[in-house]
Amino acid sequence: MYLESLELADFRNYTEVQVALGAGCFVLAGNNAQGKSNLCEAVRLLATMRSFRASSDRELVRWGSPNHFARIRGTIHQAAGPLKLEVIISAPPLLGDLFAPEGVPLPPPPTTGGTHKTVLVNGAPRRPLDVVGLVTVVLFEPADLDLVSGSPQGRRHFMDVTLCQISRSYCKALSQLQKILTQRAALLRRIRDHEDDSRSLDYWDAQLALQAVPIIMERANLIARCTPPADEVARQLGAKGLLLNYLPSFPIATEMAAEDARAAFLARLVSLRRRELLQGVNLLGPHRDDLGFFEGPVDLGVFGSRGQQRTAALALKLAELEAMEAETGDQPILVLDDVLSELDPTRQAALLERVRQNPQVLLSTAEPDMLPREFIRAATVLSIAEGRITRQ
Repeated sequence: MYLESLELADFRNYTEVQVALGAGCFVLAGNNAQGKSNLCEAVRLLATMRSFRASSDRELVRWGSPNHFARIRGTIHQAAGPLKLEVIISAPPLLGDLFAPEGVPLPPPPTTGGTHKTVLVNGAPRRPLDVVGLVTVVLFEPADLDLVSGSPQGRRHFMDVTLCQISRSYCKALSQLQKILTQRAALLRRIRDHEDDSRSLDYWDAQLALQAVPIIMERANLIARCTPPADEVARQLGAKGLLLNYLPSFPIATEMAAEDARAAFLARLVSLRRRELLQGVNLLGPHRDDLGFFEGPVDLGVFGSRGQQRTAALALKLAELEAMEAETGDQPILVLDDVLSELDPTRQAALLERVRQNPQVLLSTAEPDMLPREFIRAATVLSIAEGRITRQ
């Protein structure tokens, strides 16, 4: 799988740009704050329908955009056939948007509602949730180097983003789970405050079990698939091995039937009810899960050195590539957003050697001269400056 072309209009700092891509390695070269990460963000958004950097879609619309919308359009080559994907994000203006940079007032926007996302697949409108996974992208960014030592939320996010791209049912279950957890937590607080009947929990318990069990099972399968390639990469980098250990708040035996797992999950909820009512929070479910990284008996998240933790994070991201290919039959697009500067030469070399055969690699860097000469020779260099892209 690879992007044949990418078009951006009023996206971040890009007014309008079209770039022809294709199979192979592409080096996105330029100084900081010129638009390299914005381009990587657009590619990832085509796969997940969400930004990995913005807290709101409103941030993606270029300041001063006269029409108050951003457009990302990609043409994708894949085993199943060509795909044209377009995402349009419209947003009400901010106060500063009512004036152009020169201070000239702009015409009012056509609508004043909230931010809205329109998605077209081969020209036909689709719901964003139904489009996730049509394009698969593995992103490696500097924040991923802190996966091992960072918060459990970041590790859960890693599992969710990976699985949403390869399993539509997982993505739908996750969306439902988030709504259930919100409703159930509110009900727990109302019961605690004597504003509702505890019997109302029975329905939400059943709904939570229905969505939580398949999510737990899918996560466990993902980590099991990732462990062998992650261990191989870690050993190549000098580690004694790497074990990935999925740590669910409710462990489910791999041989357990889904119906039996749901029954066991419900029984555990009943046993926790008193504590949940006292605290007014959901104490059981995938939102409490974690992922452990171990080198032998050593928990790298607690006792690992900075180098060991970065080796484990790098190994996990490369294992993600293999897991996604095994599940979809298509090698995903690989986006490396300014991670080389955060890795020592040994890990840089291992990463580049491992990915150079990937169908498409987009690698952003402010220091292209630091890349191995043979890698640059085989790559296409795109120079990015002030939202403009020039092929070198």
